[in-house]
Amino acid sequence: MAPTVAIGDEAPNFDLTSTEDVVIMLRDEVPRCAVLLYLFSDPADPAVRADLEALAGAAERLVELPLSVLGISPAKLPELKAVQHELGLPFPLLVDDRGFSADYGVVAPSEEQAPAPALIAVNRQQRILWMANPAGSVADALAGLERDLKRLPSTTSNYPRQVINRLIDRWVN
Repeated sequence: MAPTVAIGDEAPNFDLTSTEDVVIMLRDEVPRCAVLLYLFSDPADPAVRADLEALAGAAERLVELPLSVLGISPAKLPELKAVQHELGLPFPLLVDDRGFSADYGVVAPSEEQAPAPALIAVNRQQRILWMANPAGSVADALAGLERDLKRLPSTTSNYPRQVINRLIDRWVN
């Protein structure tokens, strides 16, 4: 059985190729803002496509929290690029070619079935903040997710005092 994570646990790191042709590492993303991971199997599944569209529709609101979205799937890169282009997704999709989803407890119930999608929010300290595994529809989950994310500290709350003073100095002068 795959290891599972719970709210408050450290989120397993990953380094995956994205549809933007770069390798994205979770530990490099979280210092900037919280990250919402949408882990899914089949990008052709109508429910997955509806979830991806719901995330795209909420992207502007989520960025204000601040939160970035990453979709993660074992599908091939060309297939993910096609879905990203077709749906006009404003966030990258990552190729999970090494099974990092299992580190998050996203596993198939049997060899004949694909795992259900999961939605996991990781805070700036790389801790699991919120999760739905398996996820119902993303559209239904967004209200609770946004409420929890509004409780996160400001993106500048852990800046060194010298940086904050320098920024304030620039604004005043």
